[in-house]
Amino acid sequence: MRTTWDAAAASDRVEHYVGDPATAASELDSLFSRLGDDPRGGTCVEVGCGFGRMTAVLAERFDRVVALDVSPRMLDLARDAVHSENVDFRLVPGSSLEPVETGSADVLVCYLVLQHLPRRDAVLGYLGEFARVLAPAGRAFVQLPVLDGSARARAWRRARGLAVPLARGGIARRPEYRGFRLTEAELERGLRDAGLRVTVRDESATSPYRYAREVFLRLERS
Repeated sequence: MRTTWDAAAASDRVEHYVGDPATAASELDSLFSRLGDDPRGGTCVEVGCGFGRMTAVLAERFDRVVALDVSPRMLDLARDAVHSENVDFRLVPGSSLEPVETGSADVLVCYLVLQHLPRRDAVLGYLGEFARVLAPAGRAFVQLPVLDGSARARAWRRARGLAVPLARGGIARRPEYRGFRLTEAELERGLRDAGLRVTVRDESATSPYRYAREVFLRLERS
């Protein structure tokens, strides 16, 4: 994953891959409001900060922001863009949220990130890490596309999984960008195994991903 996102950071289309900073505040407000919350204060862990497009907005809400990314180049861009003194940028390996301390997050935000993880085990592993870093009363605000559970959709996912690693082209064709979609049943099992429970859920019927819908979750430790 690191190679792919370093390449995205070095490109002249970084906003295309990560998102428009001009809409960061409205996207965060929408995420929190659709999940019936307005979190402020305490420590917020931002999973996948990219070049920092949402980090400064989070820094206005929370006493401390721990902004994580798998890409050193993205973190360099974020440090140049965000000068808030209450932000701590940290590099993570991609397989976990280390070195974030267990039980340290009052709030965790993961937005436009899980859809880019390349394998089922990577997505499920992140769910487990969310549970690990959340404080006992912490809340996670998570967005992800969820695959239709039909046989047709699952067959398409299998075929895509075989084709994507063979594809040639730019960043957007790499497995680490194209990502893996969980089905509803896989998501439910993954949350249960991670020790997380859904306290609020919302959905959007439309999604940029085939056979998928956008799902928004407020999670707490079970």
